[in-house]
Amino acid sequence: MSDRVLVVGGTGGFGRAVIEELLRRGLPTRCLVRDPSKAERVLGSNPGLEVIQGNAEDGPAVLSASQNCGAIVHAVNFPYPQWVPHMAKATAQVITAARAANATILFPGNVYGLGPQSSGPLTEDAPNLPSADKGTLRVTIENSLQQAAEEGPERVIILRAGDYFGPTVRNGLVDPLFENAMLGKPLRAIGKLDIPHQWAFVPDLARAAIDLLGASERLNAFEVVHFSGYVPPTQRDFLKLIAQQAGKPELPVRAVPWSALKVAAVFDRVIRELLELRYLFDSSVIMDGSKLKGLLPEFRETPIEEAVLATLESYRKAEEAS
Repeated sequence: MSDRVLVVGGTGGFGRAVIEELLRRGLPTRCLVRDPSKAERVLGSNPGLEVIQGNAEDGPAVLSASQNCGAIVHAVNFPYPQWVPHMAKATAQVITAARAANATILFPGNVYGLGPQSSGPLTEDAPNLPSADKGTLRVTIENSLQQAAEEGPERVIILRAGDYFGPTVRNGLVDPLFENAMLGKPLRAIGKLDIPHQWAFVPDLARAAIDLLGASERLNAFEVVHFSGYVPPTQRDFLKLIAQQAGKPELPVRAVPWSALKVAAVFDRVIRELLELRYLFDSSVIMDGSKLKGLLPEFRETPIEEAVLATLESYRKAEEAS
């Protein structure tokens, strides 16, 4: 893949990982960001990276940034309370820009649209059965991308994955795991600890995304691909591994009671939005990654021990720098 890649939302967890991987490969990279000073703090300075100031919902800005780009990575992810209407607006602008540039769109999907299906690892043919508003929105976005691909000339790749972790990811789900382990505090997870949960190491997900873009001519105009990532036997096993890799295997692991989250939700809208996704933490929604292995037979994921250690190290460095 030699064409320039535009990353929209380059300072987020996935977008930043994609940019870092593109630069590591020496590929010409451009990112559209609202705050260039934040981009410099987060991404650093690299002669291979072109930073353009603009809003993902600003059509002319996205259109201008996409010129001479062969691919657009739609990595914009607003906070839960802002998903409506901003995610749909940003997606519409990405589609318009991709059509003008004849560019391939890569969109990082998730399991929300699949709903509470627990019959076994789900292939890309599994039906969308959303049970929450955020799942319905994700289906709407994927449908708009599919329609764009069918109308052409742009292609669309949706790369679905489980919950993210990695050096570029910081949020209320992973911080109580990795940051707490690094600080010697009890690890606190949401939901049942004795069931499997699917995780994606974001540097691996970024590698797979760029590899798929490089193979886009072999794909259908609209292609959904599941990323298997890691599915430890139980959540408890994953948390214990984090504690072990932090050198503190004695740290307790605890489930945050839903009753406590309901109380916190009174004061925190993000937590209120999270409550409707409770089924994802009280049951297992697992995706099958066989298709990706067939498309990218040489692709290898980072061993989970190394992935956890790299994530912990990023928290340690951040703590030392603060």
